[in-house]
Amino acid sequence: MDYRIVDADSHVNEPADVWQLRVSEKLRDLAPKMIEVDDGKIGWSFEGGKRVHRVNTSCAGVDETAYTADGVRWEEVRPGSYDPKARLADMEVDMIQAQVLYPSLAPQPQMFGADPELQNACVRAYNDWIHEFAMFAPDRLVGMPMAPATGVDDMLAEWRRIADRGDRGFVISGYPGGAAVPTETDDRFWSEVADWDYSVHIHFGFTSGVALTAPSGVGYLASAALIDMGIGMYRPLSDLVYSGVFERFPALQLVLVEAGIGWIPYFCHHLDDNFLRRRFRAGVSLARMPSEYVHDHVLATFIEDPPGIRDRHEIGLDKIMWSTDYPHTNSNWPNSQRVAAYEFRAVPEPERRQIMRDNALREYGLDRAP
Repeated sequence: MDYRIVDADSHVNEPADVWQLRVSEKLRDLAPKMIEVDDGKIGWSFEGGKRVHRVNTSCAGVDETAYTADGVRWEEVRPGSYDPKARLADMEVDMIQAQVLYPSLAPQPQMFGADPELQNACVRAYNDWIHEFAMFAPDRLVGMPMAPATGVDDMLAEWRRIADRGDRGFVISGYPGGAAVPTETDDRFWSEVADWDYSVHIHFGFTSGVALTAPSGVGYLASAALIDMGIGMYRPLSDLVYSGVFERFPALQLVLVEAGIGWIPYFCHHLDDNFLRRRFRAGVSLARMPSEYVHDHVLATFIEDPPGIRDRHEIGLDKIMWSTDYPHTNSNWPNSQRVAAYEFRAVPEPERRQIMRDNALREYGLDRAP
């Protein structure tokens, strides 16, 4: 495959049968079910109607003035969101050769419900569907499976299952043991995944730290802005560094997804300064400066980020990956290349190629594809 551009963060819009065809009959009424909300618009019903989530993540090619919290009709959802053949066609229009695929409905598995049996069944159903989707063109589509949030044993079991079949990443939405901060229990998970060929991923941040506080209005606008600024990554990344996870597991790699990169130098400065000022009071000891662990263990994706591109050398040219967010509201499809050309206008071609292609090729093993 002649790769020119790789998109390190895009999404699917899950079709109606993902869960209804894949979970056991006894759980089917509680599993996500696509329903008509009003005026033909669609939503997802969770746990037998306990919660309803409107589908408003199909925005690729839609005029920004038409974005609405009311949702869309199924016929308005681009087939590239749920059909792999149509997805490749949309990628060709945007001049992209490969994409990493994240969910839309449930980037946080807690949405499925707190019951462990139900949540694990729904996680497995999604992971199997996205695996099959990506296998349509494995040299161009990288499906990103999610972890359940029901404890270390379940997280490890699902990771072993998806790793054994060759999946190329794993998205976690909280610490493996389920606590609000890292604990020794988590190390059972870190110790196994540290030697994997691929990375653990965090999308936006952990569930407890990121949420759209309202479907529209100032609450929506402010929380969406904070997510784009990377706020959701501050706490988990600080916890992981200060608790010594990267020190204990030096091969562990982490990818921060859809949180931008411009914040990273600022974050690293204060991560170091705070450590030097307060480490004795906190009783925390590290062998190296905290920012060194970030530099050695963390990659991050971005969509549009002029400050991050400006500070790319401080962040690390080999630590950042370009993305589109197709088909969500941050997407510039079908004109991603026009936006990228403007943002990279002062970046030398070898550096642009590294950020828009080479780093993702290496991270997802596409450079090793036959």
